[in-house]
Amino acid sequence: MSAPNLATSRDTTASDRILATIMAVVAVGAIIFSRDISAMASVFPRTIAALLLLLSLILLVKAFTVRSHDARPEGGSVGRRLALVGIILAWAFALNSLGFLASSLLGTIALTVVAHFHEWNTKRALIYGLAILAIIGFFYGLFALLLDVPLPDGGLWRNL
Repeated sequence: MSAPNLATSRDTTASDRILATIMAVVAVGAIIFSRDISAMASVFPRTIAALLLLLSLILLVKAFTVRSHDARPEGGSVGRRLALVGIILAWAFALNSLGFLASSLLGTIALTVVAHFHEWNTKRALIYGLAILAIIGFFYGLFALLLDVPLPDGGLWRNL
């Protein structure tokens, strides 16, 4: 294994430390906020948060003990990356008002449109649409029907 070329690489230790700290804080927040929901409903968020916390701590230890170098990232669309983050945040905030099904459908369609690099055609759009419906349907069936976890129904629809 050859040593990285320091002229074309960047030190990733600082960014690893920042990312690990942010993700650890998010995990602790998820564990704290999961106390407000029922024991059965809190199993999934607590499990994911515990895993996130564990992996964040591993990354934090690694960032302080091992000096790592990555190749400089190639150019890309910062706007597209920020749009993906914005869409995920909008989806999370829309859950209470639009409900799980509507916000998930709109969010995944928006993510697909922003993240897709190739030309659109009818066949590809149909396949993506069916995949989106299947994935959302699977998770709705898993949580709402099989595990009996209450999903947000959307305050907007209650008034209709």
